[in-house]
Order: sequence, then structure tokens, then C-alpha cells
Amino acid sequence: MRTIIAFLSLAIVTFSSQADFSIIAHRGASGYLPEHTFASTVLAHAQGADFIEQDVVLSKDGVPLVIHDIHLENTTNVAQIFPSRARKDGRYYAIDFTLAEINRLTVNERKNNNIQVFKQRYQGQAKFRITTLADQIELVNQLNRGTNKNTGLYIEVKSPEFHRQNGLDISQKVLSSLRKFGLDASDAKVYIQCFDFDELKRIRTELNAKVKLIQLIGENSWQEAETNYDQLKTSAGMMSVSQYADGIGPWLGHISDDESKELAPWVHKAKSLGLLIHPYTFRTETLMQGKEAKDVLDLLINKWKVDGLFTDQLPPVVSFRKSATNNL
Repeated sequence: MRTIIAFLSLAIVTFSSQADFSIIAHRGASGYLPEHTFASTVLAHAQGADFIEQDVVLSKDGVPLVIHDIHLENTTNVAQIFPSRARKDGRYYAIDFTLAEINRLTVNERKNNNIQVFKQRYQGQAKFRITTLADQIELVNQLNRGTNKNTGLYIEVKSPEFHRQNGLDISQKVLSSLRKFGLDASDAKVYIQCFDFDELKRIRTELNAKVKLIQLIGENSWQEAETNYDQLKTSAGMMSVSQYADGIGPWLGHISDDESKELAPWVHKAKSLGLLIHPYTFRTETLMQGKEAKDVLDLLINKWKVDGLFTDQLPPVVSFRKSATNNL
């Protein structure tokens, strides 16, 4: 009898873990359509995302734009439309263009030095556009209303220090957008994420955000922020994060020891503190050490029991979760 009870208890816990596991559409359905476009958002919603990510930077006139980079040249035709507007470093910064100017640009599949980063992804020439955060929020709200779904928003505040140096407060702008829609609330299906730990603290304390917050974890060499990620990736670091955030967003390469396939001690500490674990990014083109998608997902969901996952390709993750819960 005790064995049966123990088995049933384990099944209930496993089911709950899988059912609560959040699938986050990384830049929308970016594995299939140019990232952060309306089309990418609509497809991610249709493919069953629990959350859709919106990376946010500001235009010259302070409008929150949904685009991953503070630069424009890798994902738009800015060099063709405004060839003389690059800064001395040769790059085109979104913050140097008004919304009216941004609206003249078209969005392409991501390129580096004019070479498509993921060669098998979208190769068409459709006229996609950069969208505003307000328009993305309205789009998701209307898709939810029309389909009776409750897909959430997962907003990243990009490069807050860079924006401050250029005279704009991106965190305040993002929160203002959320508040206009009544979404700065702890029970809203919304997360704000940021690589900058000091900014995350400021969002919670100085700007009085009620929305759920996620501390992103990167490498110091990426220069995403002045944050010392080596310090954050310790028990003491996770204690500090837990005072302000609801969870962490670690890079997949950080969360386990490649040899033992066990979670890193600092991730265990984060879990013990009640922090959510939302790693990034599951891509079928760059799976961990050449593993099959199902093997990586089995590690993440069944062994490591992370709470959610950013993915460029939603279908294999949605299918895995459905199969796992149906087999219980």
C-alpha cells in the first residue's frame, strides 16, 4: 500500500510539474518567421505558446519598440533607407531614429555581415515591420479574446544603462505601457526580464513594479550589463536575486555540469529559494552537444524540472509536453 501511495504521489508531482511548465516563444515563432514581427507573434500564439517574448528598445522619441537589438542593421534594411545615419562605429542605433522613421524600415531574417545566421529559416521577401510594445500587447490581447486563450507577455528591458546615457529611461517607459493596459500586477500573466541586476532592483524598489520579475543570467564577456554574473551564480548571489525577483533566466549552457548532467549548485540554491527557472534558448539548430530534441527536453522537464523554457521552435516542445502529460 505504501508503495502504491508513493507511486501515486510521484505521479501527481510529475504531472503538476509538466502541466505547470511554461513554453515561452523566444522572439515569437522566430524559428519560422522574422523575429518579433506581428506574423511571428501570431504564429507563436497559434502554435500554443504560454508566453510570447517582447524584447524592447526605445526610439528617439521614446517609443518602446519590439526588437532584440539596440542596433538595426542585422534585422532591417536601415542601411539602404538611411545610408548616412550610422554612428562612427558603423552601426545604426534604434535610438537615433523616430518612430516615423522606424516605420519606413522593413524587417528581414537575422543576418551578420549580410549572411543569414540560420540558413534554413525564413528566406522570403515579405514586407515585415518593426512593431511597438503597445501594438504587440494589443495584438496578444485580441488574439486571446478571439481564441479564448490566455497567452502571456514576457518583456525584456534591453540595455537600460545605454538608454540612460542617451537620455531615456526605458524601464519607466515599459512600466508605463503595462500600466496603460492594467498589467503591472503580480497576478498578471506578464514577466519583465533584464540582464542588469541593479536595474531589476530599481524596477522593483524605485519604480514600484508589481509585475513578476526575472533576472537574466549571462556571461560577463557578453557585456550585457555591468552585472557580475560570476558573483550572481553563487548561493549568495541567488539570495540577493531572491529579494527582488521571482525567478532567473539562465543560459542553457550554465545550468548543469556537462559530465554529470546534474544541476549546478547555484541553480539548486535558486530552486530552494523558490525562484522560477526559465532557461534560454532551445533551438533545434543548436541543441546541446548534438542531442536529439526529445533528449534535451527530457533533461530539462523530467530530470532538472525547470519551470519554463525559451524556444525558437514551439512545436517540438509543445508536442513533448503533451506526450509527457498524456502518458501519466
